[in-house]
Amino acid sequence: MASLDCGREAAIARTQPNNILKRFARSAGDWLLGAEPERLISIGRLVTAAFAILAIYLDPTHPVSLLYESRAILSLYVLFSVLLVIYPLRKPLDSPVHFLVHVIDAVSLAWLTLLTDELTSPFFAVLPFVLLAMTMRWGLKGAALGALTLLVVQLIVALPDFSDGESELNVFIMRSTYFVFAAVILGYFGAYRDRSRQRLAELAEWPFDAVANDVVSWLALLFRHASRVLGGSRLFVLWRDQEDDAGCIAYWADDRLKLVELQDADFWRRHDLQQARREDGAGVPSRNEMDFFHLIADLPEFAEAARESVQRISAAYFSSVRYRGRVFVINSPRRPDEGSALTEIIATRLGSELERLALTQQMTEAARSEERMRMACDLHDSVLQNLTAARLKLKLFGEAAESDSKLQLAEVGKLILEQQQRIRQFVEENRAAEIPGTSSLEQILSCFAGLLTGQWNCQIEVSVSPPGLTAPKWMADEIKNLISEAASNAVRHGHATRLRVSISQTDDCLGLEFIDNGTGAPSKTNSPRPSSLSARVNKLGGNLTVYQTAPGFGVHIVLPRMLGAI
Repeated sequence: MASLDCGREAAIARTQPNNILKRFARSAGDWLLGAEPERLISIGRLVTAAFAILAIYLDPTHPVSLLYESRAILSLYVLFSVLLVIYPLRKPLDSPVHFLVHVIDAVSLAWLTLLTDELTSPFFAVLPFVLLAMTMRWGLKGAALGALTLLVVQLIVALPDFSDGESELNVFIMRSTYFVFAAVILGYFGAYRDRSRQRLAELAEWPFDAVANDVVSWLALLFRHASRVLGGSRLFVLWRDQEDDAGCIAYWADDRLKLVELQDADFWRRHDLQQARREDGAGVPSRNEMDFFHLIADLPEFAEAARESVQRISAAYFSSVRYRGRVFVINSPRRPDEGSALTEIIATRLGSELERLALTQQMTEAARSEERMRMACDLHDSVLQNLTAARLKLKLFGEAAESDSKLQLAEVGKLILEQQQRIRQFVEENRAAEIPGTSSLEQILSCFAGLLTGQWNCQIEVSVSPPGLTAPKWMADEIKNLISEAASNAVRHGHATRLRVSISQTDDCLGLEFIDNGTGAPSKTNSPRPSSLSARVNKLGGNLTVYQTAPGFGVHIVLPRMLGAI
């Protein structure tokens, strides 16, 4: 037992120095990364000059006759370094003062090298400080300028050496090669630092526009930015609800977004995104090409994307409160290590943006429901009661009126009754506070067209393509309001007796077209845009176009298909 305790104590004793070294290395790294470049350069200059003083004191150089001059130059250089440490430069990077300081560095070190054995001077090892400082300050440009400065300095130092009969051309060539290669390597790291800074700036510039009803356009804005950060890559993004077997697949290529909603439980079981994450903790699928092609082969909408060449795919998983998903980046021009890191960041950001979108839509839907309930209460307490009173008065007038007037009053009473029924239905639906669902547009709008036909004495025909097209209940109500407004305009302004309403679905839009046989507008350029109809369409995030027919007037409306939910 005692031997076990001794062994444990010995192991702890051995690990303590390692832990101390790790903490020291971590602290040193934090200090270096947190220090200002200007301060590091100043400290490096002072340390370089101090060690040069120590070296020339312990081992005087040749020729000894110039030892006094060498020490004087070093003393002045040390004083210059101390002043820059105490009073650091607070100038912009493009200020000529910085270049002047580096010129003083190069001249001082070159003079010291000339006085101490020229090309074989031990102080030649100090000259790369100029290259390092200029690279740290100006990146790739600084590395090129530093290399040019050192080559000029070396040529000036080598001229006396070439003329004294003991040429050391091999030393000159090798040191020149060293300066060039050092500049290339340092320039690479400087350019990589600048590009990393640019990537971070691009990542920080995510669009923060308010989520509009046009969800497709909003998602296209996000995907466009993500593709630009990744160097114009194609993106394939899947996400599904955490609780339901429903989700979306988005494909971004050639500055276009293709979005497909999927409520196929079998599909999502076959493509378990969370299981894919457990198989590869690093964020890159174990079978990139196979996973990707199996994914798009299941959906005919992405058959064209499956035929395109794929050289490289990187992927990352994301998860939020409501969604989990996966981002595939296709043929990214970034290096694999850089591309994988960017993919991870973009996947996390897309997950948070989709969550923000869902929360915003929930808040919008809650506000819309609250407003509709308030309107329902107001309609019930005011308009519906007033219509009831008006209908009772018409009934009393009809009993005392002549037969012709009685028939007309009965027609008016019938119209009022129909409006009462519509208002009462609206009130009951919104007071029920049910969870919004989807409804068949063909069924709802056919009944609604029959009511409008009797109201406006105008034949109204509604066609829906495809026949089984559905929409959220609130969206169906908005479409009914658009049809009612279009019928009112056609009869009151165009004296139309017939109105054709066509509703069709495209990939990401819903199209509505109204064509009447009225008087139309004088010309296409002067045709007035129906103000109330335009206001409703703008509120829904759509577009409205008017045109003249022979005879009649046409209105074409495009609404976002993804209104209300992803």
